[in-house]
Amino acid sequence: MTASKTENDARRVAVILGPGGSSRSLLDVVLPLLDKGKGKGRTTEMHGVFLEEAELRHAADLPFVKELCRLTFDVREFDSAQFEQVLALRIRTAQRALSVLARRAGVAHSFQNIRGSAIHLLLETASQSDIVVFEPVRTMAMAMAAGPRPGLSANRIVVAIDELAPAGRALAVAARLVNGDTDRITVFLTQLAASDPGALKRLYKKRLKGAPGRVKKIPDYDAGNLAAFATQESAAMLVLSVAPGVLAPENLQVLRQKMRCPVCLVR
Repeated sequence: MTASKTENDARRVAVILGPGGSSRSLLDVVLPLLDKGKGKGRTTEMHGVFLEEAELRHAADLPFVKELCRLTFDVREFDSAQFEQVLALRIRTAQRALSVLARRAGVAHSFQNIRGSAIHLLLETASQSDIVVFEPVRTMAMAMAAGPRPGLSANRIVVAIDELAPAGRALAVAARLVNGDTDRITVFLTQLAASDPGALKRLYKKRLKGAPGRVKKIPDYDAGNLAAFATQESAAMLVLSVAPGVLAPENLQVLRQKMRCPVCLVR
């Protein structure tokens, strides 16, 4: 169900978490998005979703799966009982991290654990939220072997723009992610987006209070290209405006499979 938005509604920030074990570092990046909207007549609420993908549930039902340690390259059998124990720990850790972050930000929050299709969940969540943040796919071996990931605050935020009309909020979100340090923002522009330099300049001035640190032309808004270019840019996060093309299941699947950093969808 999609709720109609008014200026007095709560801004809903949804974060999709999973068994990769990076919940804390991802939530730290999301923190600047949780402003209370003082003076704007609206509040902010955060919704965390821990996703148990159907593929992982299938793996858990097998007699064992293989775990590859990234440090020693040892391979050992990992039975379904151990799988369930680690998964339960990941869920508790994610819920606790979400609760701590919400208290720090002073915002309302909710949490749920869902089993099923990642793409279906993303589509449903995007239809009900103002901002959705999700991470790319991590294999089970990486999930079990991964240690704490360093914070992402020093890296670049990439905003990809195809049409100027819906791009304003995406730029505003990027500005919050870098705490106003627009030198850390890279803007990818398609030919369509770059066709009106005057409108672009006005948009930057309004939403970023200045020019982004880097501007690069891209051939099109193809999900595979966006993933490749964001990786080349060492992006900490890719910010996209929600549009029918972006939310096509095949495009979401490509973003989840090929991205090397979290993705932020902005409505």
